[in-house]
Amino acid sequence: MILRGGLLALPGEEHGVVGDVRISQGRIVEIGEDLADDGAVMDARGLVVLPGGIDSHVHFNDPGYTSREDFYCGTCAAAAGGITTVVDMPCTSVPPGTSRVHLMEKLAVVKRKAVVDFGFFGGVSGQSYQDAVGPGMAEMAPSVWGFKTYLTSGMKTFERLNHWQFRSCLERAAEVRRPVLVHAEDFDYVQAATAACTRRGDSPRLFYQSRPETAENIAVAAAVEMAEETGASLHVVHVGSARAAALVRDRAASGRITCETAPHYLNFDVEDFVALGAPLKVTPPVKAPENRASLWRFLAEGSIAFVASDHAPCQDKDKKTGSIWTDYSGIPGTGTLMPYLFSEGYLAGRLSLGRLAEVTSGAAARRYGVAERKGALAPGRDADLALFDPGRPGVVSGALFPSKGKITPFEGMTLRGTLVATFLRGEMVFHRDRGVVAPPGTGRFVTPAGA
Repeated sequence: MILRGGLLALPGEEHGVVGDVRISQGRIVEIGEDLADDGAVMDARGLVVLPGGIDSHVHFNDPGYTSREDFYCGTCAAAAGGITTVVDMPCTSVPPGTSRVHLMEKLAVVKRKAVVDFGFFGGVSGQSYQDAVGPGMAEMAPSVWGFKTYLTSGMKTFERLNHWQFRSCLERAAEVRRPVLVHAEDFDYVQAATAACTRRGDSPRLFYQSRPETAENIAVAAAVEMAEETGASLHVVHVGSARAAALVRDRAASGRITCETAPHYLNFDVEDFVALGAPLKVTPPVKAPENRASLWRFLAEGSIAFVASDHAPCQDKDKKTGSIWTDYSGIPGTGTLMPYLFSEGYLAGRLSLGRLAEVTSGAAARRYGVAERKGALAPGRDADLALFDPGRPGVVSGALFPSKGKITPFEGMTLRGTLVATFLRGEMVFHRDRGVVAPPGTGRFVTPAGA
């Protein structure tokens, strides 16, 4: 197939180049102008062509809590948002992905369901720590993109690591050549603040005050310090505090310490949380208004490496328990990640087209060792493509999400531009007018280079 005349987000080009893409046997084989027709042609004139997105932070809950989400619905939601590769977290499946045996059991279940390509993070929890720093992490390493940890956790099945355990985990991860991902909120601060705030009442503002910027900043500072001491590779997930992002930026010269943010931290703040309530409840919570402009600036300049969704939906009843303290913490996000950044990043002038491709695909591909196949419009890479129409706006409607989760804080938001089609390895998996067009099992399991 030839994709004809689109505005291509090519590596190293900030503003895009109009041209053609030749696809053969699932890969990009040639990029140029007026390529000779030798098969099917798709007219992409007037469309922006991006590398398919990599959402490296999703919770698809499969196997286990599939009433919230499963791999079929989750990967359909990803395809409907231009995402062609997802990386699932280990902490919200049953059993958690904290051993190679559990990960292979999970793979056997979800590979039959996936519509887009997928990878796994392994987990190191309080329960699995002893085995992990023994043989466990080495056994998991060939199958995972990295290891997820928590410094504060509300999950009984996946408890936090204390600082000594976390440091040991960093040392072991360095030996097996995988990054450690950390949910960075300080345990002592959150525990004490939560006890005090719950006594004071029941409101979104009090929930925020139980886990404010300070809790995130303390934890990021500690994690970064230990990563520097051990020489390990550290990635801080879902950063919402500008100060925390600056702490990463100031130590990032080696390339071993990075961070991500999520669309909800770029778009919302605590005042929105007060207005919206549970539909915007996430952990860590959205922060004070002054953080957002700094997060956008850090993202544009590269201090924040990329954006991931932290997709974690639930049933309506779990979001509507009657108390902000018990309402489920998490929102659907994989389907809105790229459309939001295309609108509010690229078309709003905050991100160049080249930087948009980086924060949605290229930077994550390099960070996690899959750039030989994923993350760029370049010959030899998988023909994973997201085609956007910049001239046709769309309105976010949770009821239309393929995800099992329908409650979104972005409800009713008008986005500039819409996704027209998503291609995975040269085959269309989503079309704006036809929905998801690929069967379950289309997606393949992806591991880092050399695994």
